[in-house]
Amino acid sequence: MALDDTDRRLLKGLIWLTVFAGLAYIFPGFWLFPGGYRTQKQEEAQSYEKLTKEAELYRKYYKEIGPAYFGLNQVDPIADPPGMAMTELKAQFVKTNAETQQLIEEKEKASKMSFPEWAKVPEEFTRDPGVWFKKMWERKKNTLSTELNGAKMDCDDPDIGFGRFTGEIGSWDVNKTEEYLRELCIAERIIQLCILAKQHQEQFERGNGFEPEAFMRIMVVTPRESSTSGPSALIPNPKYNPDEKNPTSERFRKYRVKYWKSFIQDYPVQILLECDVNSYMRFLHSVRQEGQFLVIRTLQIVSPFLKDSPYDKSELNAADLPKDPNDPDKKVEFQADHILVRMSAAGMDFFDPAKNPTGLYSVKATKDLKNAVGGRRGRVIPAPPPAP
Repeated sequence: MALDDTDRRLLKGLIWLTVFAGLAYIFPGFWLFPGGYRTQKQEEAQSYEKLTKEAELYRKYYKEIGPAYFGLNQVDPIADPPGMAMTELKAQFVKTNAETQQLIEEKEKASKMSFPEWAKVPEEFTRDPGVWFKKMWERKKNTLSTELNGAKMDCDDPDIGFGRFTGEIGSWDVNKTEEYLRELCIAERIIQLCILAKQHQEQFERGNGFEPEAFMRIMVVTPRESSTSGPSALIPNPKYNPDEKNPTSERFRKYRVKYWKSFIQDYPVQILLECDVNSYMRFLHSVRQEGQFLVIRTLQIVSPFLKDSPYDKSELNAADLPKDPNDPDKKVEFQADHILVRMSAAGMDFFDPAKNPTGLYSVKATKDLKNAVGGRRGRVIPAPPPAP
C-alpha cells in the first residue's frame, strides 16, 4: 500500500527524533539532555584512578586487590575473605575451653590433699558422728605413738592437738566432723613427714660414715579452724597522692589489694619444732609432693647460731615456748646447734564458689592469716621453692 504525504512526514519525524535522542545520549550537554554516555565514561575513569591510588595504600597492610575489583577479567576465582566461619570458631572455642578445664583439673589434683576414706563419716555413724571421730583419733594417736617411738622422736602433745575438743565431740554434726577429720589427717601427715625427714637424714649420715646427729622434736601441734581463700593482687590506687602524709587516708597508699572470689579451702595446722637444720630442710622438700601438697603459710626460725637470728635470744621469749612438763615454772631449753621452728602448714581442697559461696563448711572467708600464727610479729622468712 502506497504511503501518502501524511505517512511520509510521520515516518521522517520518527527518524529524526531517534537521531536526536542518540546524539543527546552520546554527547553531554547536547540540547537539553544532561549527562550521557561520555559523562559516564569520564566518571568511570575518575573512579578507576581513585581506586588505583587507594590500592597502593592498601598493599602496605593487606593482600593485593584482585583484577576483578577493577572491573577487569580474572581467570582465578576471587579468594574468600579472611577469617573463620562461626561454626568453626565455636568448635575451636569449645575445644580450647575443654583443654583449659583439663589443665585446671590436673593442677588441682597435684595441689590438693588426697584425703583417705576414713576422713568421711560412714553411714552408720551419721546419727552420732563424734563417735567416729573419737574412734579415728584414738587409732591415729596409737599409730603415731608407735611410729615416734620407732624413730626415737618425742612429741610433747600426745593428743596431737585435738585434746581440747574432747568435750565438744557430742555436739558435732556430720559436716563439722568431716572438717575435723580432714584436719586430723593433715596433722597426722605432718608428723609422719617429720619422722621421715629425721630417718632419711640419719640414713644419709650413716651412709657417709658420720655419727647420726639428726634430731626432730615435735613440741606443739595445733589444728586451726579451716578457712577459705582466693587470689589477690596489688592494683594502682587512682587516688594516690605522694604528698599525702596521713596513713589513714585513701590517698596515702600507692596500691590497693583486690580480692577475687574464694575457691580454696585451707586446713592450717600450726606446729612448733626443735630440730637440726638438715632434717628440717628434708621436711620442707617433702611437703610439695602430689597428694600431700602442703602450703607453708608462715615460717619463723629462731636460733642463736644463725646470722639472721639475734644472739641475745630476744625472739625466744616471744615464741612462747611451752613449759617443761616436769617443772611448769621452767621454760623448755634446747641445744645451741638446733633451731626452733614455728610454722603454719595448710592442706588445700577446692570448691566451686557458685555452689559454695562461703566455703565447704559455711565459714567466714579469711583474707589474711593473722589468727593462724597467733598474731605474733617476728623474723619471717619466705617459704622455700618446690623441690626439684
